[in-house]
Amino acid sequence: MNRLLRHARAYGGLLAAVVRANLGRPAPFKATVVLTERCDCRCEICWIWKKPKGREPTPADVARFLRGAPTIRWLNLTGGEVFLRDDVEAVAEAALEAQPRLAVLDFPTTGQRTERIVPAVERIARLGIPRFFVTVSVEGPPALHDRLRGRAGAFDRMIATYGALRRRRGVAAFLGLTLSAHNADAVDATLDALAARLPGFSPREVHVNVATTSGHYYDNLAAGVRKPARPHAAVRKVLARRRARWHSPTDWLEATYLALVPRHVRTGRSPLPCASLFTSVFVGADGAVRPCTVFDRPLGDAYATPLPVLLATPEAEAARADVAADRCPGCWSPCEAYQTILARLPRAIAAR
Repeated sequence: MNRLLRHARAYGGLLAAVVRANLGRPAPFKATVVLTERCDCRCEICWIWKKPKGREPTPADVARFLRGAPTIRWLNLTGGEVFLRDDVEAVAEAALEAQPRLAVLDFPTTGQRTERIVPAVERIARLGIPRFFVTVSVEGPPALHDRLRGRAGAFDRMIATYGALRRRRGVAAFLGLTLSAHNADAVDATLDALAARLPGFSPREVHVNVATTSGHYYDNLAAGVRKPARPHAAVRKVLARRRARWHSPTDWLEATYLALVPRHVRTGRSPLPCASLFTSVFVGADGAVRPCTVFDRPLGDAYATPLPVLLATPEAEAARADVAADRCPGCWSPCEAYQTILARLPRAIAAR
């Protein structure tokens, strides 16, 4: 009963935050926090692995940030590869202790360290966070995946990790496919390769997004990243394989995201008025708060100053105004797009 009550309160807080966002009241409910910029892959479209390595937040840092950010209900921990750290479980535990009404915890992984990832995910699942999900990255069928990830045998290790996670209780495991000019024409081959290796595989297990460039995060402005030339075709293939638009709120969110990808590729802008700094913030490995993964506007140190104080400064007000006026670089990354959809529900429904 106590767990049911905790879950009800957590989901209620997230729902209330979404309602406030739709009423135009800025109060971030999602935070993306970078735990490390180390990585065990050498991807062509993401150059985090090339960046000089510096500070990494401790579990106490993350807890301090959340205690000073009382409206956060959704925490995305990211890298680099988070499981190159040995204390991801401690970070999750500290986060939940600092914010007991945390409703959603998620993180991506390359899936290269199966023996480390699986037991760690099992331990985090036992914390009882209402919605806990892990996304294991896939870039294409085996040869293409290994080439784009810059690591021989990466597909096999990814499959081993995902295969072990997909049946674990307490965690929703998915595969994450980032579409770019490198792999958008290989959607069918990717899904076929996954089906051949994963018994009972469904295309609904694959979450799809479109490649993004960023100077301060991915450090890939010079990587020659190109978005898919024919996003309509790639998106149609994904949705057609699913044989249904949506079966859950998560499916609906992704279907809405995918439906708006072609508009973003055509215009280079967010298809909906971006809600960064209104509904979400990005915290770099060094603690610098920025509006999102793309907009390089540092606003202060999340681990030294409470978030409401940072967001009340003239600098934050100016950044929020620039986001609202679409004077940011422009993107359609799920890190920001999902909460933008939630904060713009009438427009999102009409746009589809």
